Amino acid sequence: MDKMIFTMLNSMKSVQTKQANNAHEIANVVTPGFKKSYSEQTKSLDVHIPGTFNTRAMPVSNATNVVDMNPGALMVSGRKLDVYVNHAGALTVQGPEGQDLYTRRGDLSVSANNQLVTGTGHLVVGDNGPITIPAGSNISIARDGSVNMIPQGETAEVNVGRLKLVDTQGQEMLIREDALYQLKEGVLPASAEVTVTPNALEGSNVTVVDSMVRMITLSRQYEMAVNMIKNAREVDAASASLMRLN
Repeated sequence: MDKMIFTMLNSMKSVQTKQANNAHEIANVVTPGFKKSYSEQTKSLDVHIPGTFNTRAMPVSNATNVVDMNPGALMVSGRKLDVYVNHAGALTVQGPEGQDLYTRRGDLSVSANNQLVTGTGHLVVGDNGPITIPAGSNISIARDGSVNMIPQGETAEVNVGRLKLVDTQGQEMLIREDALYQLKEGVLPASAEVTVTPNALEGSNVTVVDSMVRMITLSRQYEMAVNMIKNAREVDAASASLMRLN
């Protein structure tokens, strides 16, 4: 009886993890560039003690945080510093330790220090490091990632840098707690093939309907496990009662 109970408890723990992740995805359905990033594989582990005839098969779950790089919807915003990264590309940003990290979030702005940052405040990296925007006007980003502007007191447009765009095609991108992506090892080189769509943002690749259906399915799985434990308790109580009668 205890085998069944422990199996159900393990199942409930797995369902709780999936429910938490599903709730996180629903909460970020309107976050620009948000990506699904959770998958779980379950395999059977046979536990056998040598010299005995007692074996037990235990389900072992292995969760991964590999980012689903399928693109979200293109949303035209009309804002000059908004960019939608085309295909499987990504923007490079500076991590907390100065390392290259990646994101698909393209709601860029100029910080108080005149540096280009993402909507979460991370420094955007160009081909030559963080991009500094001098005082001026008419800042815009071209399809190739070039950042252009008209300096204060001038009339001609000048280039102040180029976004460091990378190609993630065929790469396993892992998501961090700060929602940025990284490789298991190393960094990606800049790619001249990756382009952006100016004045637009990428929506989340979470589908609300699918997430709601998944939420209902997970709730039913959890309820089924609880009912199995209740049934095991009733069977155990009936067995104990029968033993007392004997």
